[in-house]
Amino acid sequence: MLLVLWSHPYSAYGQKASVALYELGLPFEQKLVDARDQALMADFRAISPFAKMPALVDAGAGRTIYESSIVIEYLDRLAGGGQLIPADPDAALEARWIDRVVDSYVGWPMNRIISGKFRPEGQHDAYGSEQDAQQIATAWDTLEDRLGDGRTWGAGESFTLADCAAAPILTYARRLVPFGDRPLLKAWHGRLMARPSFRRALEDAAPFGDLMPAPPAVD
Repeated sequence: MLLVLWSHPYSAYGQKASVALYELGLPFEQKLVDARDQALMADFRAISPFAKMPALVDAGAGRTIYESSIVIEYLDRLAGGGQLIPADPDAALEARWIDRVVDSYVGWPMNRIISGKFRPEGQHDAYGSEQDAQQIATAWDTLEDRLGDGRTWGAGESFTLADCAAAPILTYARRLVPFGDRPLLKAWHGRLMARPSFRRALEDAAPFGDLMPAPPAVD
């Protein structure tokens, strides 16, 4: 089995996929996506038409999968199933729901805020960035409420797709919108930071320095 993950180690969605690979114990090669390399980007677009990271190539099966949540669904099945996507239908639904909240209401607005920070002077969208920050804050409240049942991980007592998504995205988004007075969210994030699979993903990113255009979280 030869798995190639096209991504960048500092990409939150790329880290989401690499956490899953490390969690499942699946060996893989990471192909660095570098927007400055036009020839490489042409190859990347040939397998990922929207040029979005990550993209997974399973050479043995002759398959290419992109979109991080679908990549993880595929990897879980490849590893035998029932690990990152729980076998129980209700538990699987909860894992997918948390994943969607994290991706859609934290990850996407986070990326818009970050993109805005790189706009030329005079072209910043302060109103749009404030709306995105409010959406992230609403997601923090939603997750805090969901964690109120005493669960250990994002969707229950097992580490799942939900946690693969949350580990990197919460880590970076809290630098833009602090957790504030949300102790359950902070505690969950602390467990994510200590998870060996996420620590390995962070180690992969370390050689690239700190690419996040916001100071480290202090809350």
